Amino acid sequence: MEKHCTMVYFSLRESKQNKKGLSPIEVSISTNGKRIYFSTGKYARSTDWNKEKQLVKGKSEEAQLVNSYLTQLRNKIYQKEIELLQMGYLITAELLKEAVADKVEALNEKSLFEFFEEHNREQEKLVGNGVSKATYWISVYTVRLLKKFVQQKYKREDLYLRELNLNFIQSFHTFLRIDKGMAQNSSTKHLKLLKKIVNLAVANSYMATNPFITYKIEREPVEIDFLDEEELRKIINFDTPLPRLERAKDMFLFGCFTGLSYIDIKTLAPEHFEKDNTGRIWIKKRRVKTGVLSRIPLLPIAKLILDKYKGGEKLLPIQDPADINKYLKDIAILCDIKKRITFHTSRHTFASTVTLANNISLEVVSKMLGHTNTRMTNHYAKLIDKCIGEQMDKLMDTFTGDSNY
Repeated sequence: MEKHCTMVYFSLRESKQNKKGLSPIEVSISTNGKRIYFSTGKYARSTDWNKEKQLVKGKSEEAQLVNSYLTQLRNKIYQKEIELLQMGYLITAELLKEAVADKVEALNEKSLFEFFEEHNREQEKLVGNGVSKATYWISVYTVRLLKKFVQQKYKREDLYLRELNLNFIQSFHTFLRIDKGMAQNSSTKHLKLLKKIVNLAVANSYMATNPFITYKIEREPVEIDFLDEEELRKIINFDTPLPRLERAKDMFLFGCFTGLSYIDIKTLAPEHFEKDNTGRIWIKKRRVKTGVLSRIPLLPIAKLILDKYKGGEKLLPIQDPADINKYLKDIAILCDIKKRITFHTSRHTFASTVTLANNISLEVVSKMLGHTNTRMTNHYAKLIDKCIGEQMDKLMDTFTGDSNY
């Protein structure tokens, strides 16, 4: 790197005065013997200017404001010099002047974490208004993972957005799978969020190309478990002297007959219930996760559960997620149900066994689940088809030996 010497000097142009008798304060930047002058935009009287100290004399508020500005301007010039050097620029006085005026495009670009955290601040404002706490938490966690990855691979605290390329994405994916031991679908959440950030950066012209164009993010297919009618009746008829299991069973059944997710049941309040002209009671609640309105007629079993816990501190005393899933595992064993049951199984059961299997249309189920379109609901219909197919296969096996036809 070529050696250079930069000096910053403030002077008063006494030959020029405005109507108030004030002269402009100029700054000169000298680099390797070449000098350039430009105005600071500040003024002072010639009698108040200290040429040797390059500042305005006195301790008046106006003098302190001007001197503070000059100090900040000097610091800015040297800071821009450091940034230009880090980017490999050959420093000249003219280039420094352009940089101080924010006219060097390369210095106006965003870094990865600067841009990502701007996104997260906007997300935080929307929590509870279209963005769930869980979604916001994923955004924050993704930044933490990216910072560890950048420190480990690049030995740096941040990268410019323009530095992101296909190798960065591939290496981050490997970091998530190998170093963090994530399953494919868990790593996909973070990659999809990074893709969103990159798309926004490209749209705002902070990046010229999008490295995700050539990188496909694939989720592994996941088998969604739901209870068939026989298994659901086993849970309904399950009797236990243990209050914790009784409560877990009731909360699970409430989910099975409303389709509400765990967080939507936890946040259910009296204002979410409406009675129509026919006397039918509806649950009308916006989903915490998406903000989309769910409209669900209250079925008798769900109403019985609400009445059972009426008068308590909460509308429904649902346990913490880890506890209720542990209790549901015990209930499944006691009911001789071989499937792995979690609380979310109740939502799948509502969509499949309680509604679609009873000829409720896909469009109606989609509205009750709070889906934005039927495409999101369609995989439940496929599950029903698969279940019907398996039952028919057994029937075929039963009559295969009949040779009369």
